[in-house]
Amino acid sequence: MKSRQLTAVAILAGTIAGAHVMAQVRTQPYSGQADYQAYCASCHGTDAKGDGIIAKSLKQRPSDLTQLARRNNGVFPEKKAFEAIDGRKIPAHGQTDMPPWGDVFAKARESAGDENAAARIDVLVQYLQALQVK
Repeated sequence: MKSRQLTAVAILAGTIAGAHVMAQVRTQPYSGQADYQAYCASCHGTDAKGDGIIAKSLKQRPSDLTQLARRNNGVFPEKKAFEAIDGRKIPAHGQTDMPPWGDVFAKARESAGDENAAARIDVLVQYLQALQVK
């Protein structure tokens, strides 16, 4: 009888733990690292140093994204990074080769518009913050 009870407790604990993990996955559906590699690495490089495979073909060399905090007196510029990635507030024919990723993320198949685009950009900004040179 005790082994059945222990088995039931183990199954229940596993179910609860699995539900907790699934809740975390549902609340954070995007990966900053995966989105970076998919959307940013071709220009900024896999290590975010500005040396991606198409960097040489651009009018302006892509930024070394590991130096954003250093160039901002040691403080990572979250809002500026968010706006640069979103790109929808930059005037037409602005000073950038970078596409407005906010439009791309808002129209993505798994997205439900601007709210999810903002969440996705936030996760990407957090990833970039973790890449900063100390």
